[in-house]
This record gives sequence, C-alpha cells and structure tokens, in this order.
Amino acid sequence: WLHKTGTYTNCYTGTSWDSSICPDPDTCSNNCALEGVPTSDALNTYGIKSDGKNLNLKFVTKGQYASNIGSRTYLTNGDKYYMFKLKNREFTFDVDVSNLPCGLNGALYFVEMEEDAGQ
Repeated sequence: WLHKTGTYTNCYTGTSWDSSICPDPDTCSNNCALEGVPTSDALNTYGIKSDGKNLNLKFVTKGQYASNIGSRTYLTNGDKYYMFKLKNREFTFDVDVSNLPCGLNGALYFVEMEEDAGQ
C-alpha cells in the first residue's frame, strides 16, 4: 500500500498518481511510504491466498470498501526480491483455468528487477 507519509491518504488513486502528493517522481518518493498489507487484507482486498505451497490469485475481489480488479504478487526473500537463476534450468507450474471466465488471460510473467529494488 502506497500512502502519504504519516497519514492514511493514498498516493495512487484510481488509475493515476494523486498530483497534490506526487507532482513529480522526486516529490512523490519523499512524500509517500510503501507498506505491506496484513494477510487478511491480501485475501479480502486483493484476492491473494497462499498456504505456503500454493498461491491463488482472484481476478475480481469485492472488498468492504471497493472492488479490486486484477492481482499481482512478487516473491521476496527477506527484504529483497527472490532472484530466479534459470539459465539451463526448467521452471514448471500448474494453473487451474477451470474457473477462468471466457476472454481472460491467465499468465505468469518474469520481470527483470534488481534484487534490492535499486536501493
């Protein structure tokens, strides 16, 4: 959750940055703080559930205050992103698409990121 430091005001509203808090990237990085969410919020707000072995992501989650459409998650190792070293290796996963509505794309993406998020 990205919010104005010391408050509960979102820095990102709807589909864009709040220009009163984030008029430019430098100001935004000074004004906003990034926090994780409790496990209950991960499920109830974002539709993300894990039992330690399996991960379930819902496309639409109807929360107490609003609906969340789409979900994504990143794997971490402590305070750093988990780095997959896949050269000459295989990565397999199973996807249950039996409840995926027609017209939706269920996909897994690997995105190049620095392990320490550039810090």
